[in-house]
Amino acid sequence: MTINEAQDEIIGEFSVFDEWLDKYEYLIELSGSLPAIGEEHKNEQFLIRGCQSRVWVDAELRDGKIYFTADSDAIITKGIIALLIRVLSGRTPQEIVDSD
Repeated sequence: MTINEAQDEIIGEFSVFDEWLDKYEYLIELSGSLPAIGEEHKNEQFLIRGCQSRVWVDAELRDGKIYFTADSDAIITKGIIALLIRVLSGRTPQEIVDSD
C-alpha cells in the first residue's frame, strides 16, 4: 500500500462519522495502537518542541526503511501520532520525502 493509499484509507475511516465527538472517540481508540516508545526515549532528546502536549518520537532505520515509535501525555495527540506512524512507518526515506 502506498502512502497516498494509506491516507485515503484513513480518510475513508473518518468519513463514516458525522459528529466531531465520534471522530475524537476514534482518535482516542487509535491511541491504543501506537507503537510504544521505550522509556529510555522519554527525554529531551526525543521530545518534539513546540507542541502544547509532550510528544516523544524515535525513528530507527532498518533494511532501508524507517520505523517510528512514539508517545504523548495527551490522548488525542497520541491518536494523531498513531495515524502518522500508520502512514509513514515502514517506508523508505525517499517515499516519505516524496509524499504529499
